[in-house]
Amino acid sequence: MMNSDINLYVIKTKDKYYTLPYFMDGIVDLMRFMNLVVYSDVLLNEEAKGVRGASTKRRASPLEEHVERLYGYSQLYSTGYTFSPLIEFFFEQYRKHPIKDYAITLDQVDLDGSDSKLVNDFVTVMRRESLASKLRKKIYDWNAKFDESRKRMVDFEAELFRRYARLMVVRLDFNYHKSTFAEEELRSALDEALKRKERDLADYLTGTDISVPGAIEGRIALEEVQKDRDRFFGNMKGKPSLFKHLVGYIWRIEYTRFSGYHMHVMLFFDGAYVQKHEDYAQKSGEYWRDVITKGRGYFENCNRKREKYGDDWALGQVDHWDAEKRGKLLNAMGYFSKTSQIVHVMPYPKCRLFQSVFVRRQRRVKGGRPRTRGLVGADNQPSVY
Repeated sequence: MMNSDINLYVIKTKDKYYTLPYFMDGIVDLMRFMNLVVYSDVLLNEEAKGVRGASTKRRASPLEEHVERLYGYSQLYSTGYTFSPLIEFFFEQYRKHPIKDYAITLDQVDLDGSDSKLVNDFVTVMRRESLASKLRKKIYDWNAKFDESRKRMVDFEAELFRRYARLMVVRLDFNYHKSTFAEEELRSALDEALKRKERDLADYLTGTDISVPGAIEGRIALEEVQKDRDRFFGNMKGKPSLFKHLVGYIWRIEYTRFSGYHMHVMLFFDGAYVQKHEDYAQKSGEYWRDVITKGRGYFENCNRKREKYGDDWALGQVDHWDAEKRGKLLNAMGYFSKTSQIVHVMPYPKCRLFQSVFVRRQRRVKGGRPRTRGLVGADNQPSVY
């Protein structure tokens, strides 16, 4: 089973904040279950039909593996996160259906008894309600946001090369060191986190007003990354020796089990003025590590990892007319707008996890190359999520 590893609890002990992982292992399996509900007509206890329509032996249903997990799926709910329409629909339907009172006992399905009927009724009701609520349209609209982000990435690359004959491309991965604290602090913090989770679930199942997030959730950790991101890009004007010829950038915030929230960055410099891509990447990373995070973070200089990329290498100098390398660059940029598990669970509505930006530059003096003239204003092309 794949792990989605999305959620984070942030615990405050004394005057410090700590991030503790709360792994939502079932998100991927819940998505599989709901896809069966919405996009198929399978039920439990189905019988295969003979040549003349006579019943033969029972046919295994793909729903079976999910039955004993329904209770676990319901425990993934949290007021501190915004879920995709498919997952949100499951939570809404689960707490309305009688199955919530029996799901914890569905460890072994009685395929010929009441358990099977209860599960089939739950699935059937969800299918009926999904049609009534136009769930498929909501899912389509949700996914369309990310398709639009990928399209904007293609347009962003094309516009950069329309303006500049050569680009020097830098890729950096920004991570954070783990925090440590005393055992008694951890025990107290974990107890409070568990109590919050229990209250969260109790309110959810009883239909209590759950519109206001609790005090303990992963939003603060993300906000720390967002603050560092804003300082990094906002302070570039004060570092002309490094960012004078920066013409654009893209960034993406992600979350993984071992790294927590972290950020990937791609910087685009005017290749007519800068060539030493490894040095620029190193100095940019050091600036983020030492000045922006003051040692709380560390970075990976991808421009010094050419052997890692092999034939897919797309960093360093990229010429406008080099169609092959530009194709590889587009593939590398596509990583920043990929649809991954994180898009199904977000820390809060309209949380921006990806953006592409053209950097404001002064108009070139008359007589410059036509491709690079007329670059004025700040053109932001943020993703929609």
